[in-house]
Amino acid sequence: MRKAVRRIAAAAGVLVAGAALPLVVTAPAQATTKACESYLASKGYVVGPKADQACSIAGSHQDATTDLIVCSSKLMFIGVKSADSGEACFRGAQ
Repeated sequence: MRKAVRRIAAAAGVLVAGAALPLVVTAPAQATTKACESYLASKGYVVGPKADQACSIAGSHQDATTDLIVCSSKLMFIGVKSADSGEACFRGAQ
């Protein structure tokens, strides 16, 4: 009987951990993207899909230097000033 209870408890633990993992993994990226977008909005820029895409690159944490360069370049391409794009991407990468 005890073995069955332990197995059920272990299975429940695995299910809870498996369900929580996507939330833990995606939460930081969304938070950093939001920081980038909030900074842009505070500077008077309209934050649309292109800015959202650029900000999400900064928060992807693949290659920090490359992510910042790509993010900043994409923002400047849509009309964000260089200093503002750099700061927004930096905030998005943290």
